[in-house]
Amino acid sequence: MTAAEILKPPPNRNAGQWANDSRVLPPSSPEPGAWRTDRTPYWWQVYEAFSTPGIEEITIVCGAQMGKTEALFNVIGHRMDDGAYVPAMYVGATEQAVKSISKDRVDKMLESSKSLYAKLEKGQRNGVYEKFIGGVRLGFAWAGSATQLSSQPVGLCLIDEVDRMSGDTQGEGDPITLARARCKNFSNRKIGAVSTPTVEGGSAIWSLYESSAMFMWAWHCRHCNQAFVPQLSLLQWPEGKPIEETAEAAEVVCPHCGGTHANKHKRELNINGRYLRMRRLGDREQAPEGKQLVLEHYVESDDNLPARAVGFWVSGLCSPWASFYDVAAQLLRAYKSTNVNTIQAVINTYGGELFRLKGEAPDWGEVAACRQEYLPGSLPSREIQFIVLGADVQKHGIYYCVRGFGAESESYLLDNDYLNGETEHDNVWIALGQVLSRQYEGMPITRALIDSGYRPGDSHKRPDHAVYTFCRNMSRGIAFPAKGRDTMESPVLARNIDYTHGGKVVKNGVKLWHINTDYFKRWVHARIRWPEDADRGGWFLHNQASEDYCRQMVAEELVIKASGKAIWIRRNKENHYLDCEVLTAAAAYSLNVHTLRPVPPKQQQRVAQAQAEKAQQVQQVQRSSVYQRKSLF
Repeated sequence: MTAAEILKPPPNRNAGQWANDSRVLPPSSPEPGAWRTDRTPYWWQVYEAFSTPGIEEITIVCGAQMGKTEALFNVIGHRMDDGAYVPAMYVGATEQAVKSISKDRVDKMLESSKSLYAKLEKGQRNGVYEKFIGGVRLGFAWAGSATQLSSQPVGLCLIDEVDRMSGDTQGEGDPITLARARCKNFSNRKIGAVSTPTVEGGSAIWSLYESSAMFMWAWHCRHCNQAFVPQLSLLQWPEGKPIEETAEAAEVVCPHCGGTHANKHKRELNINGRYLRMRRLGDREQAPEGKQLVLEHYVESDDNLPARAVGFWVSGLCSPWASFYDVAAQLLRAYKSTNVNTIQAVINTYGGELFRLKGEAPDWGEVAACRQEYLPGSLPSREIQFIVLGADVQKHGIYYCVRGFGAESESYLLDNDYLNGETEHDNVWIALGQVLSRQYEGMPITRALIDSGYRPGDSHKRPDHAVYTFCRNMSRGIAFPAKGRDTMESPVLARNIDYTHGGKVVKNGVKLWHINTDYFKRWVHARIRWPEDADRGGWFLHNQASEDYCRQMVAEELVIKASGKAIWIRRNKENHYLDCEVLTAAAAYSLNVHTLRPVPPKQQQRVAQAQAEKAQQVQQVQRSSVYQRKSLF
């Protein structure tokens, strides 16, 4: 490329306009000939987002046959052809899929554009895993290759079919995080992620969408002119007829006036469509009067503030290549089959919607019914033989629960709270240390497990994980970092993590406890529903346990899919106390709670007397001592 070409200002157009001017689809395409972005108007604003300064992340959620992969090719072509001059990367779900896309679809896209093909370097540098266009690298990677994902810095990273990717890449982090790391050195970086969604609470693309400024594609009703978001719940058909006749009569109903729209109106509806900014309703919030409730949880928002991350959702009903008849016929056949996997596939791919699996979890009212008449901080039973703590670490604070255990795993919530403070700094850890030093009527905390999933302190400011540092500094050796796993052969497993430079285990060093989260979530939910007439084994709360605590305990629900696979679906974003109670149960298990026997009455009396004496000694020390805060780091 010559200096004149480099210095020439790029055309003032977005990726859709570039495709209109430059792309010609081959005869093998469903619609060969010159590219027409107006065929899918819902992509215009997406293309604009990729050209808007200040927007760094763009998430697109939609069904199959919506043109999403071709749209990514347009973004690549526009960047490479119109003078962005930053390396780019396309990330697919599998190596096989990426190789096929690189050799077939991308090569055809490059060949269809005269200007791109003229810049394409031929020969060895035009390979399957990388191509050079005007001297700028276009790389290809996939979810199973940490090496490909982390090999080169890029200014444009496009991630296709996010929900088909595994959550971890050879132990080095999820593909989204690795891809973001590749872009951090570019001030004009753009990260795009597209996918059809999967299950509610378990969809990676939907999590990205909800963490952005959310937009949904809306139509204007032909009858009342009100904007509404099309969704599968608005697709109707007559009852009691064969599938073919039923699907042929499928229509979309306006939620405002009840007016119907046939498939022949779809092109007009899309041309006149627009994006509405949306927000998620709170757990107990009602949709404002006159506003459409979308997908059960979302309503139009008045917020027009600019955002660094934007997300777009388009219903599969908007696809020009799938008629209302196609969608209705697929839904009817799936429902008739009664197969959960088939129904999910249709809702995901033809509707572009999340599938809500039906599971069984206690209601928050059942949790509240576990309250007993004792105050937080008191010891309600002489059957309690040890006390444990579980802590969930977040960026801005730490949640914790303190629970006492006795024979047959009977347990009592003694204390729970939230310690507010940035976990990259000392103050909140000092406060947690003070919690761990408490005694409950003379009985100390025996063991604490602290979630190490969030990693405060892993930066140039502090070279070590703050949770590990805290645990090393606890003089009694009662605090241990913990990390959850979905599946394990045993409920808990401790691993040494402190070694000398020579590779030897440090004596009395920190152990990392791996926790089987599935096992302990099931255990907690089962104990919440423990029979009231059972002699022992109950799971109890103090009388000030809040509604928020109770709701968080049922924030996740166990669902068994038709394949037999068990998965946990999050129903509520706030699940911190559930995580804390999982850790208290794991801590109790690590102390062999299942081997405890009932305390004889005489021993209970001796324990009560010893606890009273100990409590009195502690009070005397507190009155006569001056405590000074000392940094744990």
